[in-house]
Amino acid sequence: MSWWQWLEWEWYGLSLTRWVIAAGLLVGIYLLRKLIAKGFSRLLYFFAFRQQAHITRRELEYLMRPAWVFMLAIATFYASAQVVRFLHLPATYQELIQRVFEGLALLAGGLIGSRLLAVFETILHHRFNETGETYKYQLIHPLFTLGRIVLFLVVILLILQHTLRLNVGALFTGLGLGGLAIALAAQETLQHFIGAMVIFTDRPFQLGETIQLEGGAIGTVEKVGLRSTQIRTVDGLLLVVPNKKLVDSLVTNLSRTQRRRVWIRVGLLYSTPVPILESLRKDLLSEVASLPFIVSEPTPPQVLFTNYLDSALELSLIVYFDPAYINPETSQPITLFQVQNILNSIILRIVRRYAPQTDFAFPTRTLHVMSLPPDYEVSQVSRRGQ
Repeated sequence: MSWWQWLEWEWYGLSLTRWVIAAGLLVGIYLLRKLIAKGFSRLLYFFAFRQQAHITRRELEYLMRPAWVFMLAIATFYASAQVVRFLHLPATYQELIQRVFEGLALLAGGLIGSRLLAVFETILHHRFNETGETYKYQLIHPLFTLGRIVLFLVVILLILQHTLRLNVGALFTGLGLGGLAIALAAQETLQHFIGAMVIFTDRPFQLGETIQLEGGAIGTVEKVGLRSTQIRTVDGLLLVVPNKKLVDSLVTNLSRTQRRRVWIRVGLLYSTPVPILESLRKDLLSEVASLPFIVSEPTPPQVLFTNYLDSALELSLIVYFDPAYINPETSQPITLFQVQNILNSIILRIVRRYAPQTDFAFPTRTLHVMSLPPDYEVSQVSRRGQ
C-alpha cells in the first residue's frame, strides 16, 4: 500500500490528511512564531515608521512581538479547528467555539492596539528626552495608561455583546447610576487628578528638580502621578504629597534658582580692637571672594559690622553662590550645606588667627561692685558667685 493511500484512512470520521494538515499548522506556526512576528514588525516599520527617527526597528519588534504571537496562536488554532471540522461536534458546540474564537480575536485586536499605543509613547518619550522637555513625558505617560485602560474596557464590552450575547445597553444604564454614586464619592480623587493636570501644564517643577515645600521640607521630585507626587528629601525620606495640596501651597523650585544667598552671622568679643576688626573683615572678604562657586551677582560678597548684641559684636557674611557649580569631590552640583561647611571653616580659621586680640563671643555677664562692707571678704563673693 502506497503512502498516499495511508492518507485516505479515517480517524474519528476524518481523513488522516486533515489530521496531518492540522498538526502541521500547529507545529509549523509554533516553530516559526518568532520569525513570523519579526516579519510583521518589519512590514509595520517599513510602511508606518520608516521615516521616524525616534524609534528603532529593534524597539518596534520588541514592543509588538507579544501581540503578533497572540494573534498567530488564535489564527492557528482556529485554522486547525476548521481543518478538522470541529471534530464533527454538534452545531451548538460549534457555534460556541466560534464565539470563543471571535472573543479571542477581539482581545487580540485590543492587544495590538495597546502595543501600538506603547510604540507611540516610546516615540514621544525619546523625542522629549532629546529636546529636554521631560515634563511632557510626565503628562503623556498617565494619559497613555488611561488610553490603554479605556481600550480594553471597550474590548471587554464588545466581547460581552458579540460573544456572550449580553445586553450592553442595560449594563450601561446600571453603570450610569453606579457611576454617579462613584463620582460623588470620588470628588477628592478627581481634585487630585486636576491638580496633576495643573502641574503638567503649568510646569512648576520637573522630574529630578529640587523643591522646597511650604512647611520647609526640601527634596528631589522622583515621580508625578495622577493622584500624588513623590519627593525624596535630603534625609532620604520619601514624601508622598497629594497633587491638590501641592498645587494649593507655596512651592520653591531651588533647581531653577540661578543664584542662592548665604547669610552667616558671627559674634566677636566686645574687647576686639577696631584695627583687628577691620583687618579680620578684609581677610575674610578676600578669602571668600576667591572661592570658585561664589558669584558677584546680584551683589558681590560682603562682610558687614551689623549689630551690637548683648554679649558680642555681630559680623554678617553675605554671599551668593552658583547652585550649578560642580563640586570636584562629589562630581555633583554643590549644595547649600556644603557651601555653609566651607564658609564656616574659613570663618573659624580666620578668627582663630587673630587670637588673643579677639575670639568668638559667648553669653557673659559682668558684675561691677561699687562698694563692700569693711568686714566682707572677696573670697566670700567668689564663693557665692559659683
